[in-house]
Amino acid sequence: MNNEFQLDGYADMELSTQLVIREALARGHEVDVLDRTENFIRIRSAEKTEFIKQASKCACDSYMTFLIMENKAVTKIVLDEAGIRVPHGGQYACEEEAFVAFRDLGFERIAIKPKTTNFGIGISMVDQKADDETVKAAIKEAFSHDKSILLEEFIYGTEYRFLVIGDRTIGITLRVPANVVGDGVHSIRELVDHKNNDPRRGEGYRKPLEKILLEDTELSVLHEQHLDPESIPDANQQVFLRHNSNMSTGGDTIDFTDQMHEGYKQLAVRAAQAAEASICGVDILIQDHSAPPHSENYGIVELNFNPILLIHDYPYEGKNRRSGAALLDFLGL
Repeated sequence: MNNEFQLDGYADMELSTQLVIREALARGHEVDVLDRTENFIRIRSAEKTEFIKQASKCACDSYMTFLIMENKAVTKIVLDEAGIRVPHGGQYACEEEAFVAFRDLGFERIAIKPKTTNFGIGISMVDQKADDETVKAAIKEAFSHDKSILLEEFIYGTEYRFLVIGDRTIGITLRVPANVVGDGVHSIRELVDHKNNDPRRGEGYRKPLEKILLEDTELSVLHEQHLDPESIPDANQQVFLRHNSNMSTGGDTIDFTDQMHEGYKQLAVRAAQAAEASICGVDILIQDHSAPPHSENYGIVELNFNPILLIHDYPYEGKNRRSGAALLDFLGL
């Protein structure tokens, strides 16, 4: 695949912003780059002007909406009150309190996460049977990113990102954690290097996918599997290097819009509306994507106030959902 996703004159900007600019220019609008490093642009048509930052931050959503989605504890309250399933758990302000709660919660597996971070930063999934050292390390990591953290039941299922714009789900992406597939010959390090040579992989969201790293988190996940970077996986053996499925940490993105049950598309819109969000990324864990929504089949784990658009337009596998066009349509441009 060549670099057809890069827009001449704007290749230094985030790809999501580039695709919005591309669509605006194709419609004959004037585009002003106000701050390249912040991906802050202004789009002017004959009828109106809109300011957009990082492709999906615009005037259609209030600052309070942003604050609701930024705070995972508040998000859970808002969704729960709307009758939408969220993981059970609690919020903790010190490491000792969180450690005691971990042993008392009673869930088989627990997500330990900062209250306000995005991109999977500081999040760990820890089994109830884990030793004290592992639990305390995960709690310490979460607290290194926030002054309070959440401990939540781990909801089993496959994670999907729903992009909601207005009253529609525009696209759905299955996000697969950073991984390599063995060939029985090459080491994990070599397989990572090969996968990173894909011209679609880069850094700083300027390409459709991010490069896979082999740093502390990845090495820890390999160690859990009794592997290291020099291990040679069997042919067709898939080896995961991350627990979280974020594209930002080297995950793969697969368009799943057509396969998903319509009820979940409507559920994502309801979740966004509960937070009074016009543009929202909804992360839903689903066990059976072909069955209608019911409380034992799904759980919403996060709402995102600045959803990344490029994963829906340039997936690792699947269709281009033209999210930039949907955004401009919604803004009346």
